[in-house]
Amino acid sequence: MPGILAIWNDLEEGADDLFERWYVDEHIPERLAVPGFGAAHRYESQHATPRFFCYYEVAAPEVLASPDYLGRLAAPTALTRQVMPHFRNMIRTVCSIAGRSPRFALGGWVAASRIEGLVTDDCLRTAAAACERHPGVLGVQWWRAAEQTPSAATTESRLRPGGDRSIRAALIAEAMRERDAAAAAAGAAAILGPNVQTGLYCTLGHWSSRREL
Repeated sequence: MPGILAIWNDLEEGADDLFERWYVDEHIPERLAVPGFGAAHRYESQHATPRFFCYYEVAAPEVLASPDYLGRLAAPTALTRQVMPHFRNMIRTVCSIAGRSPRFALGGWVAASRIEGLVTDDCLRTAAAACERHPGVLGVQWWRAAEQTPSAATTESRLRPGGDRSIRAALIAEAMRERDAAAAAAGAAAILGPNVQTGLYCTLGHWSSRREL
C-alpha cells in the first residue's frame, strides 16, 4: 500500500528566506533522491495553524524506516542544522493511504483536515463523500497513521524545539479555488465533528522524482 509522510509546521519569525532556500534548493531534491520517494507537495496558509503543510508520497510506509532514509535523518546537512531550530508546532506522521477518490486531480487549494483522536473508517469515507459533492473539489484522499511509524528520536528531530506531535488520520480535499476548499472543509467538519482541525492551504508546488514507485 502506498505511504505518505505528512508534515505541518510553523516557522519562527524572520526565518522565511532561509526556510525557502533550504526547502526548494536542498531538502526536496535530497528527499526525492531516496529510493521509494515518488513526489513532494507543499502548501501554505494565511490563516491556519500550523502555517505550512507538506506531504511526500512513497512506495510504502516501510520506505520511511529504510536505511537510506534513516541515514539522512541521522546525518543532517549543515543547512538543515541551521534551519531546524526555527521550526515550531511540528506535526509529523508516517501514514498509509486508506482511500482516494476514483476521480482525482491536484488543485490550487487543499482543505487539509487532521484528526488526532479516534475515528472510524466509515466516518472518514462519509466525510470524503461529503467533500466530493462540491463541484469545485477535484478529489479527496484519506490517510491513517501507519503502524510502522518509527518512534525513536533522530538526530534531525532533536534539532527541532518542542518535539513532534502526530495524527491518527487525515483527510485531504483537492480543490480549484479557495471557496471550493472552504466548502469541502465545511462538509468534512459536519461529519468528523470536534475531533478535526482543518486548514485551507494554497499550493506552493509539486515535485516528482520521475521514478516508478
